Amino acid sequence: MSVFDWAPLRRAVLTAVERGHIGKPVSLRLTVHGPGDAGELQDLETEVRDLATAWLGGLCTSEYAARRNGGPSVLALKWSGGQSAILAVSTGPGRTGGNLVLLGSNGAIYHEIDPVAANNPWVARAGSE
Repeated sequence: MSVFDWAPLRRAVLTAVERGHIGKPVSLRLTVHGPGDAGELQDLETEVRDLATAWLGGLCTSEYAARRNGGPSVLALKWSGGQSAILAVSTGPGRTGGNLVLLGSNGAIYHEIDPVAANNPWVARAGSE
């Protein structure tokens, strides 16, 4: 399991979605790098997959995974309602970082994942309020 606390990010984005700030979530692109070795890659994949399922409305109906032995992975997820997600995940030296773009039917959320900022409360900014 990664040392990054995903709960604040998960809550902030979910709150914006539940309040209708972006309309119905349609597409997610989430790029994440976490500290660790290739053995920890699967844990990080699970963590970001959990974020996608929370924001896009439950378990996906299909998944395609492209993995390079000891390298990064790309997961393509699709839901029966037409939602989709591309998750690019890697592990190695350095701290957790990345970014996300969640597109909705009426707006978007962008967030840069930075552990330094994780200690400060923030509110996801939506395309419309």
